[in-house]
Amino acid sequence: MDFDVIVVGGGVSGLYAAQLLRKQGLSVHLVEAQGRLGGRLHTLHTPEGHPIDLGGQWVGPQHEKLLALCQTYNIPLHPTYFQGRHRLITPRRTYTYTGTIPKLPFLSLASLGWGLYKLKQAARRLSLQAPWENIPNGWDEISLAAWAKKNIPHPLARAVFDVGLATVLGAEPEEVSFWHTLFYIQSAGSLEALIETETGAQAYKFTKGAKLLVDKLAEGLSHEVDRPVEKVAYSAKGVEVEAAGGRYRAKGAIVAVPPALLRRIVWEPALPPIHQQLSQRMPMGAVTKVVAIYDRPFWREAGWSGHFLRTEGAIRLGFDTSPPDGSYGQITAFAVGPVARKLLYSEPAARQDFYEREAAQLLGQKPRYLYQKSWTEEPWVGGCYVGFFGPGGWRYVGQALYQSLPGVHWAGTERSSHWMGYIEGALHAAEKAAHAITQ
Repeated sequence: MDFDVIVVGGGVSGLYAAQLLRKQGLSVHLVEAQGRLGGRLHTLHTPEGHPIDLGGQWVGPQHEKLLALCQTYNIPLHPTYFQGRHRLITPRRTYTYTGTIPKLPFLSLASLGWGLYKLKQAARRLSLQAPWENIPNGWDEISLAAWAKKNIPHPLARAVFDVGLATVLGAEPEEVSFWHTLFYIQSAGSLEALIETETGAQAYKFTKGAKLLVDKLAEGLSHEVDRPVEKVAYSAKGVEVEAAGGRYRAKGAIVAVPPALLRRIVWEPALPPIHQQLSQRMPMGAVTKVVAIYDRPFWREAGWSGHFLRTEGAIRLGFDTSPPDGSYGQITAFAVGPVARKLLYSEPAARQDFYEREAAQLLGQKPRYLYQKSWTEEPWVGGCYVGFFGPGGWRYVGQALYQSLPGVHWAGTERSSHWMGYIEGALHAAEKAAHAITQ
């Protein structure tokens, strides 16, 4: 054998799994299809050297494994700015508020509050041990949108709900099953952990960019980039991986790629039917991330937080992610909904022009720089933030997420029952895979 373990996929989950095994004394080699490591973490820099995270960038207080790594590697974090007034922008008027939930008119606020309460109560019915079992009648047969239409009848309340959940899930409410939504909530521990800024998943940002975490996890690892895996032959006796002309043999493999990408690999023997179905029925999300850079965070001078939620248009949700010293302004925003999806039919230059105009309209000034990225353009990722299930997905193929093959174990945030869709989930999955392969 060339190695004890071959790791396919150089995102956070693959890198962390490889490091855990290397520290146990195993010989490990990692191959990554893209020309860089990091997977769904991708940091660029402005001409002045300011970090721009076009992928994962946030750390929450509940993210214990990620916080421990940041402490170990001395990776600086800073709180997301959330002081001042926020804006809810609708076609009829703009509302200002503080806190997490917009201050809507009474009927809208009551409808939204009651709907969120019922959603949280429903999530408690789901067991993370086996989410494909004991599904209440119909809950995996309907979309989140169908549930919301019935349980949040007020149009403005539902519009706010749809934007909030679409930007959390990375997919539209009409695409995601209601049961998958409940799994996502339970996976994070609570709805509040997902949506809160100061005490939830958006609490802290990588001050120097997420690439610092990627670089630290890659230190000392045997790895190659620009090595898309073409074939995996597997058995209980070992694995053989073919990647861009190279051939690697190992006692076992960890495959840390989204389930949707498994179809791009030739498997020998062929993937079992349930894994074939999983790869077809867990598509990737389609959020576009938009980052606008200004000379200074000028909105703070007027008492605004930089946080906004919008019920129409392409850019729907934004945060002030400026550095702690306020030396320049940065707004990180997310484009979801029909307008953003339609823009995917456009050429990249046309999308860039559109987002530059919309950012200037929303914020009142033209950005000095604007970066926008749809991860649907990445052939070895396919979308962002995460794979998701539509109706029937958990019932029929969910169990396959956690079933290994002879000689092959899975990693990646989709494979985690804790914090799926987040860096924390990728770390959980990596630990589980590394533990399994050494047993």
